[in-house]
Amino acid sequence: MNYRVSERVGAFLIRKNDSSSLYELLLFKHVDYAQVPLQIPGGGVDPGESLEAALNREIYEESGLLNLPIIRKLGALDRCWLDTKNTARRHYFLLEAPSDTRDHWEHIVHGTGADSGLRFAYFWHRPTREFTLTGGCASFLNPFHLPELYEAP
Repeated sequence: MNYRVSERVGAFLIRKNDSSSLYELLLFKHVDYAQVPLQIPGGGVDPGESLEAALNREIYEESGLLNLPIIRKLGALDRCWLDTKNTARRHYFLLEAPSDTRDHWEHIVHGTGADSGLRFAYFWHRPTREFTLTGGCASFLNPFHLPELYEAP
């Protein structure tokens, strides 16, 4: 059997809130598609592109943020579709944005991907232990993988 594996990246972006000294997570919602759940930035890795280069490109295309330092790689997850024999391997990273990054903004996605032209509304969120996201990224949204988001200052 021939299975195709597409490499993808996902970005957990955090910043320290100046007033509370607590870390917050960057999330976005689709402005024009209210039914789409909250997400984190991420996308595909182009042929010959490193994971880190793809991560930075996707963050820039989807949010407009540039040159954010990678703190660490959190891990990777495979999602398989048996009907199409395709697998998406998503590599998740933790990055930190400056504390003076805007509190919220809208961004029109640019690039050549399927999401080009979509409008994303960004905001910072301090997750509780009960808060979750859909998809594979939910596996990393916990105190073990992201203690910065769950520890007191």
